[in-house]
Amino acid sequence: MTTPEAKQILLLHRPWLGEPLDAEMAEALALATRDPDLKQWWENHLACQLAVRAKLNTIPVPAHLRSSILAERKVIHVAFWQRAPVWLAAAAALVLLIGVSTLLLQSRSPDRFADFRSRMVRSALRQYSMDIVTNDMRQVRQFLAGHGAPADYALPAGLARLSLTGGASLKWRGAPVSMVCFDRGDNEMLYLFVMDQTVVKDAPAAAPQVTKVNKFVTVSWSDGRRAYVLAGPEEADFAKKYL
Repeated sequence: MTTPEAKQILLLHRPWLGEPLDAEMAEALALATRDPDLKQWWENHLACQLAVRAKLNTIPVPAHLRSSILAERKVIHVAFWQRAPVWLAAAAALVLLIGVSTLLLQSRSPDRFADFRSRMVRSALRQYSMDIVTNDMRQVRQFLAGHGAPADYALPAGLARLSLTGGASLKWRGAPVSMVCFDRGDNEMLYLFVMDQTVVKDAPAAAPQVTKVNKFVTVSWSDGRRAYVLAGPEEADFAKKYL
Protein backbone atom coordinates (compact mmCIF):
# COMPACT_ATOMS: atom_id res chain seq x y z
CA MET A 1 0.00 0.00 0.00
CA THR A 2 1.37 3.44 -0.97
CA THR A 3 1.14 6.58 1.15
CA PRO A 4 -1.49 8.25 -1.11
CA GLU A 5 -3.60 5.07 -0.98
CA ALA A 6 -3.31 4.99 2.80
CA LYS A 7 -4.46 8.62 3.03
CA GLN A 8 -7.57 7.88 0.96
CA ILE A 9 -8.44 4.99 3.29
CA LEU A 10 -7.67 6.87 6.51
CA LEU A 11 -10.02 9.69 5.48
CA LEU A 12 -12.84 7.22 6.17
CA HIS A 13 -11.65 6.33 9.66
CA ARG A 14 -13.53 7.67 12.69
CA PRO A 15 -11.71 6.16 15.70
CA TRP A 16 -14.16 7.70 18.18
CA LEU A 17 -16.95 5.50 16.80
CA GLY A 18 -15.22 2.32 17.97
CA GLU A 19 -16.06 0.43 14.77
CA PRO A 20 -14.12 -2.78 13.97
CA LEU A 21 -11.28 -2.32 11.46
CA ASP A 22 -11.31 -4.05 8.10
CA ALA A 23 -8.11 -5.34 6.51
CA GLU A 24 -7.53 -2.19 4.45
CA MET A 25 -7.96 0.17 7.38
CA ALA A 26 -5.71 -1.93 9.59
CA GLU A 27 -3.00 -1.89 6.93
CA ALA A 28 -3.29 1.87 6.48
CA LEU A 29 -3.03 2.48 10.23
CA ALA A 30 -0.03 0.17 10.45
CA LEU A 31 1.68 2.11 7.68
CA ALA A 32 0.98 5.35 9.56
CA THR A 33 2.97 4.03 12.50
CA ARG A 34 5.98 3.30 10.27
CA ASP A 35 5.93 6.29 7.91
CA PRO A 36 6.79 9.55 9.77
CA ASP A 37 5.25 11.82 7.12
CA LEU A 38 2.05 9.80 6.97
CA LYS A 39 1.91 9.71 10.77
CA GLN A 40 2.17 13.51 10.94
CA TRP A 41 -0.51 13.93 8.26
CA TRP A 42 -2.83 11.51 10.10
CA GLU A 43 -2.34 13.25 13.44
CA ASN A 44 -3.05 16.66 11.88
CA HIS A 45 -6.14 15.35 10.07
CA LEU A 46 -7.44 13.70 13.23
CA ALA A 47 -6.86 16.85 15.27
CA CYS A 48 -8.81 18.87 12.71
CA GLN A 49 -11.71 16.40 12.80
CA LEU A 50 -11.84 16.44 16.59
CA ALA A 51 -11.71 20.25 16.66
CA VAL A 52 -14.65 20.51 14.25
CA ARG A 53 -16.65 17.98 16.30
CA ALA A 54 -15.89 19.82 19.52
CA LYS A 55 -16.90 23.17 18.00
CA LEU A 56 -20.17 21.81 16.66
CA ASN A 57 -20.96 20.22 20.03
CA THR A 58 -20.75 23.63 21.72
CA ILE A 59 -23.60 25.03 19.63
CA PRO A 60 -26.86 24.67 21.57
CA VAL A 61 -29.82 23.13 19.80
CA PRO A 62 -32.97 25.24 20.28
CA ALA A 63 -35.74 23.36 22.05
CA HIS A 64 -38.21 23.83 19.21
CA LEU A 65 -35.74 23.47 16.32
CA ARG A 66 -37.52 20.63 14.56
CA SER A 67 -41.00 22.07 14.77
CA SER A 68 -39.79 25.51 13.73
CA ILE A 69 -37.98 24.15 10.67
CA LEU A 70 -41.09 22.27 9.66
CA ALA A 71 -43.36 25.27 10.28
CA GLU A 72 -44.49 26.65 6.95
CA ARG A 73 -43.02 30.06 5.88
CA LYS A 74 -41.80 31.01 9.36
CA VAL A 75 -38.16 31.42 8.39
CA ILE A 76 -38.93 34.21 5.94
CA HIS A 77 -39.97 36.67 8.65
CA VAL A 78 -37.14 39.07 9.51
CA ALA A 79 -38.48 39.71 12.99
CA PHE A 80 -38.25 36.00 13.78
CA TRP A 81 -34.52 35.95 13.06
CA GLN A 82 -33.96 39.08 15.10
CA ARG A 83 -35.70 37.54 18.09
CA ALA A 84 -33.75 34.29 17.88
CA PRO A 85 -30.09 34.93 16.94
CA VAL A 86 -29.25 31.40 18.07
CA TRP A 87 -30.79 30.27 14.81
CA LEU A 88 -28.05 32.07 12.93
CA ALA A 89 -25.44 30.05 14.80
CA ALA A 90 -27.31 26.84 14.07
CA ALA A 91 -27.59 27.73 10.38
CA ALA A 92 -23.90 28.62 10.24
CA ALA A 93 -23.03 25.32 11.88
CA LEU A 94 -25.16 23.46 9.35
CA VAL A 95 -23.43 25.20 6.45
CA LEU A 96 -20.03 24.39 7.96
CA LEU A 97 -20.99 20.77 8.47
CA ILE A 98 -22.23 20.45 4.89
CA GLY A 99 -19.04 22.04 3.60
CA VAL A 100 -16.78 19.74 5.60
CA SER A 101 -18.83 16.69 4.62
CA THR A 102 -18.65 17.65 0.95
CA LEU A 103 -14.88 17.97 1.09
CA LEU A 104 -14.54 14.63 2.85
CA LEU A 105 -16.84 12.90 0.40
CA GLN A 106 -14.85 14.31 -2.50
CA SER A 107 -11.64 13.09 -0.91
CA ARG A 108 -12.98 9.64 -0.17
CA SER A 109 -14.38 9.03 -3.66
CA PRO A 110 -11.39 8.48 -5.94
CA ASP A 111 -12.64 8.18 -9.50
CA ARG A 112 -9.58 8.43 -11.71
CA PHE A 113 -8.04 5.64 -13.73
CA ALA A 114 -4.99 5.48 -11.45
CA ASP A 115 -7.37 4.79 -8.53
CA PHE A 116 -9.01 1.96 -10.47
CA ARG A 117 -5.66 0.46 -11.44
CA SER A 118 -4.35 0.63 -7.89
CA ARG A 119 -7.51 -0.93 -6.47
CA MET A 120 -7.44 -3.82 -8.92
CA VAL A 121 -3.78 -4.57 -8.21
CA ARG A 122 -4.44 -4.56 -4.46
CA SER A 123 -7.33 -6.98 -5.00
CA ALA A 124 -5.08 -9.36 -6.91
CA LEU A 125 -2.29 -9.12 -4.35
CA ARG A 126 -4.35 -9.48 -1.18
CA GLN A 127 -7.61 -11.29 -1.87
CA TYR A 128 -7.24 -12.94 -5.23
CA SER A 129 -9.90 -15.54 -6.02
CA MET A 130 -11.68 -16.70 -9.15
CA ASP A 131 -15.44 -17.11 -9.53
CA ILE A 132 -14.96 -19.57 -12.38
CA VAL A 133 -12.00 -21.93 -12.85
CA THR A 134 -11.59 -23.16 -16.43
CA ASN A 135 -9.24 -23.06 -19.41
CA ASP A 136 -12.15 -22.44 -21.78
CA MET A 137 -12.37 -18.75 -22.72
CA ARG A 138 -15.89 -19.22 -24.07
CA GLN A 139 -17.08 -20.30 -20.63
CA VAL A 140 -15.34 -17.35 -18.98
CA ARG A 141 -16.99 -14.90 -21.39
CA GLN A 142 -20.40 -16.46 -20.80
CA PHE A 143 -19.96 -16.27 -17.05
CA LEU A 144 -18.90 -12.61 -17.15
CA ALA A 145 -21.74 -11.64 -19.50
CA GLY A 146 -24.20 -13.38 -17.20
CA HIS A 147 -22.99 -11.21 -14.32
CA GLY A 148 -23.13 -7.94 -16.25
CA ALA A 149 -19.35 -7.65 -16.60
CA PRO A 150 -17.60 -6.85 -19.91
CA ALA A 151 -17.27 -10.03 -21.96
CA ASP A 152 -16.43 -8.54 -25.37
CA TYR A 153 -12.83 -7.71 -24.47
CA ALA A 154 -10.14 -8.01 -27.13
CA LEU A 155 -7.46 -10.40 -25.96
CA PRO A 156 -3.87 -9.36 -26.81
CA ALA A 157 -1.93 -11.89 -28.84
CA GLY A 158 0.68 -12.34 -26.12
CA LEU A 159 -1.93 -13.28 -23.53
CA ALA A 160 -3.74 -15.58 -25.94
CA ARG A 161 -0.65 -17.79 -26.01
CA LEU A 162 -0.81 -18.35 -22.24
CA SER A 163 -2.87 -20.92 -20.38
CA LEU A 164 -6.19 -19.52 -19.16
CA THR A 165 -7.04 -20.41 -15.55
CA GLY A 166 -10.40 -18.64 -15.03
CA GLY A 167 -11.93 -15.31 -14.13
CA ALA A 168 -14.13 -13.30 -11.82
CA SER A 169 -16.73 -10.54 -11.84
CA LEU A 170 -15.68 -7.57 -9.69
CA LYS A 171 -17.03 -4.10 -8.89
CA TRP A 172 -15.41 -0.67 -8.77
CA ARG A 173 -17.50 2.35 -7.72
CA GLY A 174 -20.54 0.22 -8.55
CA ALA A 175 -19.37 -0.49 -12.11
CA PRO A 176 -18.82 -4.08 -13.30
CA VAL A 177 -15.23 -5.18 -13.91
CA SER A 178 -14.02 -8.37 -15.54
CA MET A 179 -10.93 -10.16 -14.22
CA VAL A 180 -9.40 -12.79 -16.51
CA CYS A 181 -6.52 -14.87 -15.11
CA PHE A 182 -3.64 -16.54 -16.91
CA ASP A 183 -0.82 -18.86 -15.88
CA ARG A 184 2.49 -17.24 -16.80
CA GLY A 185 4.17 -20.63 -16.78
CA ASP A 186 6.48 -20.21 -13.78
CA ASN A 187 3.95 -20.53 -10.95
CA GLU A 188 3.06 -16.87 -11.38
CA MET A 189 -0.26 -15.41 -12.49
CA LEU A 190 -1.18 -12.54 -14.81
CA TYR A 191 -4.45 -10.63 -14.35
CA LEU A 192 -6.36 -8.78 -17.05
CA PHE A 193 -8.94 -6.27 -15.72
CA VAL A 194 -11.52 -4.83 -18.12
CA MET A 195 -14.20 -2.19 -17.61
CA ASP A 196 -16.21 0.37 -19.57
CA GLN A 197 -13.83 3.29 -20.17
CA THR A 198 -16.59 5.86 -19.55
CA VAL A 199 -16.53 4.96 -15.85
CA VAL A 200 -13.38 7.05 -15.33
CA LYS A 201 -12.63 10.66 -16.27
CA ASP A 202 -9.20 9.91 -17.68
CA ALA A 203 -9.24 6.54 -19.43
CA PRO A 204 -5.83 5.58 -20.84
CA ALA A 205 -4.90 6.16 -24.46
CA ALA A 206 -4.72 3.39 -27.05
CA ALA A 207 -0.94 3.29 -26.76
CA PRO A 208 0.00 0.97 -23.86
CA GLN A 209 1.28 2.71 -20.72
CA VAL A 210 3.57 0.79 -18.37
CA THR A 211 3.34 1.64 -14.66
CA LYS A 212 4.60 -0.14 -11.58
CA VAL A 213 2.00 -0.51 -8.82
CA ASN A 214 3.11 -2.04 -5.54
CA LYS A 215 4.87 -5.33 -6.38
CA PHE A 216 3.30 -5.58 -9.83
CA VAL A 217 4.05 -4.06 -13.19
CA THR A 218 0.95 -2.97 -15.12
CA VAL A 219 0.15 -2.11 -18.71
CA SER A 220 -2.92 0.07 -19.37
CA TRP A 221 -4.71 0.91 -22.61
CA SER A 222 -8.15 1.54 -24.15
CA ASP A 223 -9.74 0.38 -27.37
CA GLY A 224 -12.46 3.04 -27.68
CA ARG A 225 -15.01 1.19 -25.54
CA ARG A 226 -13.13 -0.71 -22.87
CA ALA A 227 -10.27 0.23 -20.57
CA TYR A 228 -7.73 -2.49 -19.79
CA VAL A 229 -5.17 -3.16 -17.08
CA LEU A 230 -2.81 -6.11 -17.38
CA ALA A 231 -0.97 -6.76 -14.12
CA GLY A 232 1.61 -9.28 -12.99
CA PRO A 233 4.96 -9.79 -11.29
CA GLU A 234 7.68 -7.60 -12.74
CA GLU A 235 9.80 -8.97 -15.56
CA ALA A 236 11.78 -7.63 -18.51
CA ASP A 237 9.84 -6.52 -21.64
CA PHE A 238 6.54 -7.12 -19.87
CA ALA A 239 4.39 -5.14 -22.33
CA LYS A 240 6.18 -6.40 -25.42
CA LYS A 241 5.87 -10.00 -24.26
CA TYR A 242 2.18 -10.09 -23.42
CA LEU A 243 0.51 -7.60 -25.79
